[in-house]
Amino acid sequence: MAVEEKRARIDKTRPTNGSRLFEPFRALGYVASSIPHSIQYRGQTAFITTGIGRSFHVYDAEKINLLFVGPQFDSDVASVLSIGDETFVSTGGEVVVCRRGKRVAALESAERGEISSLQHFGDHIIGISADNAVVVWDRGSRELFTALEFAREAFQVTAVVHPSTYVNKIVVGSAQGGMQVWNIQTRRCLYEFKSVGSGIACLVQAPAIDVLALGLLDGRVLLHNVKQDRAVMQLAQEGRVTAVTFRTDDAPMMATANAEGDVALWDLDARRLLHVMQGAHDGLVAAADFVVGQPVLVTSGADNAVREWLFDGQAGIPRPLRQRSGHFAPAQMIRYHGDDGRHILSAGRDRALRLFAVFRDAQNAELSQGSLEREARKRHTSMRELRLPAVTQFASNAAKSRDWDDVVTCHQGARAAHTWSVERRALGKYTLQAADTAAVRAVALSACGNYAFLGLATGAIEMVNMQSGLARRTFAGHAKAVTGIATDACNQRVFSTALDGTLRVWDFATGAQTHVLALPATASRLEIYREGALLACACDDACVRIVDADALRVVRTFAGHGSRITDLAFSNDGRWVVTASLDSTVRTWDLPTGYMVDWFRVESVAVSVAFSPTGDFLATAHMDSVGIFLWANRTQFVDVSLRQISPDAADASGVAGAALVPLPTSAGLAADDGEPGAEPGADSEDGAAYLAPEQLTDNMVTLSTQPRSKWQALLSLSTIKKRNQPEKAPRAPEQAPFFLPSVAGVEQRFALDEPSGAEPARAADESRLISVALESQLARILYRAQETGAYGPVFAYLEALGPSAVDVEIRTLPVDDGLRALRAFVQAVTAQLQSKRDFELAQAYLHVFIGVFADVIRLNARELEPQLAALRAETQAQWATVDGLIRYSACMVDYMRGV
Repeated sequence: MAVEEKRARIDKTRPTNGSRLFEPFRALGYVASSIPHSIQYRGQTAFITTGIGRSFHVYDAEKINLLFVGPQFDSDVASVLSIGDETFVSTGGEVVVCRRGKRVAALESAERGEISSLQHFGDHIIGISADNAVVVWDRGSRELFTALEFAREAFQVTAVVHPSTYVNKIVVGSAQGGMQVWNIQTRRCLYEFKSVGSGIACLVQAPAIDVLALGLLDGRVLLHNVKQDRAVMQLAQEGRVTAVTFRTDDAPMMATANAEGDVALWDLDARRLLHVMQGAHDGLVAAADFVVGQPVLVTSGADNAVREWLFDGQAGIPRPLRQRSGHFAPAQMIRYHGDDGRHILSAGRDRALRLFAVFRDAQNAELSQGSLEREARKRHTSMRELRLPAVTQFASNAAKSRDWDDVVTCHQGARAAHTWSVERRALGKYTLQAADTAAVRAVALSACGNYAFLGLATGAIEMVNMQSGLARRTFAGHAKAVTGIATDACNQRVFSTALDGTLRVWDFATGAQTHVLALPATASRLEIYREGALLACACDDACVRIVDADALRVVRTFAGHGSRITDLAFSNDGRWVVTASLDSTVRTWDLPTGYMVDWFRVESVAVSVAFSPTGDFLATAHMDSVGIFLWANRTQFVDVSLRQISPDAADASGVAGAALVPLPTSAGLAADDGEPGAEPGADSEDGAAYLAPEQLTDNMVTLSTQPRSKWQALLSLSTIKKRNQPEKAPRAPEQAPFFLPSVAGVEQRFALDEPSGAEPARAADESRLISVALESQLARILYRAQETGAYGPVFAYLEALGPSAVDVEIRTLPVDDGLRALRAFVQAVTAQLQSKRDFELAQAYLHVFIGVFADVIRLNARELEPQLAALRAETQAQWATVDGLIRYSACMVDYMRGV
């Protein structure tokens, strides 16, 4: 996508009362949910459709690459069904039809509440409504075909299936354990089966005709012959059955899933359990399907994952083939990894550390914690219990990624920190533990990536070599637990904050404490901007204090949040500090002015923020969301006016003045087809565009906005023309062929010499044309400006011309009009200098004018003396101002260079 197109979309989709600086861009990390997926086939290629929140994703089964993202609906998706090019989505009580990720139609509303369990039935679409009815639509006309109603007390519908080869027949299962066969054409119940003793969770057609698989809530799986009404086989697993599927590649195998994340494989010929895939998912397995004609099992679950398993062994035990997953519990901390802004590290409550790619979702990965499946099988426990505790804080540095581990983490309640390798996508070599085995509360990495720092609950700080894993130095001085650690860019100083309310500075080489700064409140977070030697402390009094690392004093205090600050981040240029708080606002503070310049409110509290090293995105993680949300920095694309926002304008809750901005979606800006918002530069407070004044103050001399090359080329135009002339003039051939010139027309005629009598007439015409051309456009504008006294149009006309055209216009000014044009031009330059605008253009035009008309001015100096005197005085005054400013700036640069 072209950069210009992206800029246009960001402008058009900007909300009128949203954030000035940040625009919702896209969400990362959403893959699947507890909604069962749907598989469709186009030839030999399979496609997987998953529901995520208020949208859906379409993946290709071959590599699980994301192909399409559905539109953002007003309500959560309850069910998805893919047929051919169309995707049917149940949301908010209606069934929407989408094609290639775009909404195209909707089925006739049944007005029966939420629709679930969408199924394909010939030319019909069937679903289960919230009022306990089976609703049938005609797929072609999109109209409601019929609805089968049931009494909830006697027959609560839970599953429905169409038995193969049964025309117009469906089988409906209930929570009471009974089943009924219905004809949708006649709306009659043809047969009712006895209860199977447990609620029916799912119904699936078996490869054998007349046989259905019943997944029950008590863990049993029944293969029932509906034609003869007899049980063919009964099997049992642990936990309620959530999905059933059969292999179709001539292998008699059935797979069943449960709500604990296990998948059981059954040998139907031997009627025995073949294998249990323990921990296939971290939670409920929403759906499982064998790809038609292939030994590949596709599963999706509530753990936000889609996984494929390949059966290529003789024992029938599958191996993981490929997967796409994200956090299944909200992220607690996110940070950009590396200086290119392409990857984000995220630590979540699911006890996983993940790497997300900003631009290519296929590069997303979870950093491995080892062979947990094998270890869980040995200990007869779940994989979740063997994971490391949840990460509370981590630090990364890509400087030594190819040499040794580049991430260090501390964990909830743990007495050791762990190293990780992003290069290998796995847990690193070392487990770092303090000598006194105190709990690790904070971690940091040095700017060079060679050393890790562990902040302990006792107040000590341990420095460890990342290459060898050996402790090198101890920094002792804090009386309470350490909350934050940072190092400078040159490995000279170490900064730390603790619960004792102090900010301490340590010598990197010796470990000696050099300074102590008492903060007004305890700092819970510490961030550093190394290039500017600035420290940002998020304190418990809901204030952010900026500390000059060199002077060691608080230089800025940002107050305004209504609750505790959860995280903060510097912008890539160190100009802004972005903070997130429990008051659900995200605020941006301008360091040079000390003002809050932007804020917005979100539905879910932001628990972590990270600013891209390239300045293009702000990433946020939220308390109730498993995704990572990217916000585009609007200053990268359009001019944004940064006015002060007073926090005092809010009410006691601190959020009244902040606009509620929706979180980014998986589709990004491409899905926002609504009405365009405000124009670029529109202010979010009053909705009016901010227009910069032409002159900020009368004491300022400003330059024009024209390119420098434009007026520089005008000064050297003669040299440029001379340089561009050909080295040798073109010569005619020595022996030109004889020919007679012809005249264009239907008949062939030769152009003969005109009679001598035509010469005077042609000369008269040429002289008349020359006399008309002597009064140029610039001369007419000058005459009009001299009459009105407004000389602005003169410079507006010249600025629109190129250097050559400006030179021609000045050279063709008439001198036979009593010097009226020359006098008007001098007055126009004088007026422009008096306005103190476009100083360099006025000097360039004046240079050309004097070079052309110097002789004329010398011969008529007495007539032009009043205008020339005024021009001379104004030029000297303005040049004195400009020269003084240049000398002052040069002196300041020389002084700062020597400091």
